[in-house]
Amino acid sequence: MSTQGNLAKKAMVYGFFIAVIAASGITLALGAAVAEIDKALAQQQLQNQISLPHKAKGHESHQVITFQNASDGVRYSGTVTFNLSKPADIISFDDITGKQPSNTTKVWEVGDKMFATKTLLKNVTQGSVNFNGSGITAHSTQSDPYNGTFTLNDAPISNNNSSR
Repeated sequence: MSTQGNLAKKAMVYGFFIAVIAASGITLALGAAVAEIDKALAQQQLQNQISLPHKAKGHESHQVITFQNASDGVRYSGTVTFNLSKPADIISFDDITGKQPSNTTKVWEVGDKMFATKTLLKNVTQGSVNFNGSGITAHSTQSDPYNGTFTLNDAPISNNNSSR
């Protein structure tokens, strides 16, 4: 009988130990989920910026507000909602460094990088637009700075570093 009692006690201790480990795993998983939600909410916070001179060759006298900046090979999908103090074009761009652009593609050269551009909205001061690309910006051909507020809700959809 005492052998059965000892086995029952050991089984109970092991069962308790397994329950503690399982509960710890659930707690870690919930913590990771909360961190992802916090990250998503942070992306959606209203941001305020003043435009800066554009760094693209031939566009140095233009002004831009960058909603999503390019990150080495990462592409994003999302929505930006914005309000600008002066009209600008909303342009998404893709990093095509090391690739041959088509004859119809407008390209920005920034340092040693090349970006294919796609105009999503022209001459606007406010709105909301979906985009896919390495980044998205409000681009004005005027040289005087302007203000902008925006909310960005996007997520990385791919990393193109492996294709280079």
